[in-house]
Parts: sequence; C-alpha cells; structure tokens
Amino acid sequence: MKQVPYAAIRLVGGVIATLWCIYVFTREGSVVTAFLGIALFTAGWFAAQRFGRPVGLTNNRPWLDTVLPVAIAAFAVLPAALYPFLGSISVAIGAAIIVLFFAGMSLSLGLGPYSNVKVALVAR
Repeated sequence: MKQVPYAAIRLVGGVIATLWCIYVFTREGSVVTAFLGIALFTAGWFAAQRFGRPVGLTNNRPWLDTVLPVAIAAFAVLPAALYPFLGSISVAIGAAIIVLFFAGMSLSLGLGPYSNVKVALVAR
C-alpha cells in the first residue's frame, strides 16, 4: 500500500466515536450534556473545515498533534467546569463531550476536500 487511507480511517473513527458518545449519553447523560456534546461536535466540524489544510511540503504539524494536547487538558478540567451548572458529572460524560469534538473533526475531514491527505490545522 503506497497511500494511507486517510478518508476511511477518519470516517470509521468518527462513526465509532460518535456511536460510543450516543451510547454514553443515552445511558448516563442529560439534555444539557447532550447539547454540549452536539455543540462540540459542530465546533469540531467547522474547525476542521476552516483550519484544515494539507500538510504537503510545509512543516505544519498534523492536526492530531496540534489538537490532542488541548483536548487532554479540556478533558481534565471539564468536570470541574461543569460542576456549578450540573452538580455532578461522570468521567464518561466528560469524555463523550470532548470525544464528540474529535468525531466532528474526523468526519468533516473524511468528507471534505482534503479527505485522503495528511492534514494540519493552519490559521491562514
């Protein structure tokens, strides 16, 4: 195989992540947490459309290398940030909310114009 099947990886990963999040929300979530998940999914979708560009011959970092540290930090502080509004939140719900951001990005990139190339998040 000479080319990495980026589109298939992004689509399969995005669908699996979204299905897992739906499962978590139906088991443990509330309307508020589901809304937050949908909002982050949408934000991920539009962030990928707006900032996703092919890496090509530039030295831009691939999008996962760029966004993953931010997501880990967000996951770490999300339960504390939501506590005043919800009273308590499970780790699974916090993870599902953050994972939906990446699912939105993954599906957007997998269906977008750069679906089969390595992509970086670039503010240009």
